[in-house]
Formats: sequence, C-alpha cells, structure tokens
Amino acid sequence: MDHDQLRTLLDSCFAAKKIVEEMKELPQGFKPRHIHIIDAVSRLGAGGEEVRVSDVSRRLNITTPSVTKLINELEKKNVVVKYECPDDGRATLLKLTELGKEYEEKYVEQYHAAWAKNLDDISDEDVEAVVRTISRLAEAMPEGGAE
Repeated sequence: MDHDQLRTLLDSCFAAKKIVEEMKELPQGFKPRHIHIIDAVSRLGAGGEEVRVSDVSRRLNITTPSVTKLINELEKKNVVVKYECPDDGRATLLKLTELGKEYEEKYVEQYHAAWAKNLDDISDEDVEAVVRTISRLAEAMPEGGAE
C-alpha cells in the first residue's frame, strides 16, 4: 500500500465512523454510544455470563472511565442496572433492565436487520475483507507518530 492508498483508506474509516455515529430516531437524550453499550452488555451476557464494566470496555475498545460514564448515564435512564459481584465485592456487574432489553431489540436487532436488508449486495467475503483490513490497519499503526 502506498501513501495515497492509505489516505483513501483512512478517509473511508472516518466516513464509517460518521455513519455509525448518526443513528436516527434514538430516544431523547440517547447517543449512539449508549446503544453500543446496550449491545455490548446484551452480547456479553447472552449466555448467562456475568458482565463487568471492564468486559464492556475491552469489547468496545473504549477506556474504562468513558464506559463507566456512559453506564452511569444509562443507569439514570433505567436501562442498565449495576450490582455488586457476589464473589468479589470490588467488581461491579451489569445487566439490562426490561427497558434496556426493549431498546436492544429495537435499536440493535431490528435496526441492524433493516440496515442489512439494504446491503444484500455485499458478500460475506467482502465483509470479512473489510474487517481484516481494519484490524490490520490498527495493528500496523506506528507508536508515537511518524517513524
């Protein structure tokens, strides 16, 4: 890849970020990041597993303080419940409330299903190539700027 191709790739990444951050018709006071947290808590706890704040942080590649702030906002909106881990009083666990589950169904499952219908011309192989490329881009990023 040459310098110009990298610029084109990075421009596409910026465009993708903007697309993801512009979910329409969210409940008042909600941001797309709130929906990402709801999705992460749901997916991480899908098999009955305990979900820690640090698990959500790792899954979304967001700092723990940022995730904690978003979770506190969701707790105030009655979407997420925080509770103490019975085995480790220092750990905070998370689960979705009934409202949180409703939002997960509407703003993740139904929204993604409708969006995916509009993308049936994109093959699984194309998706895998994009994911592989973005992962590789993250791996190859130089430490501390230009070398």
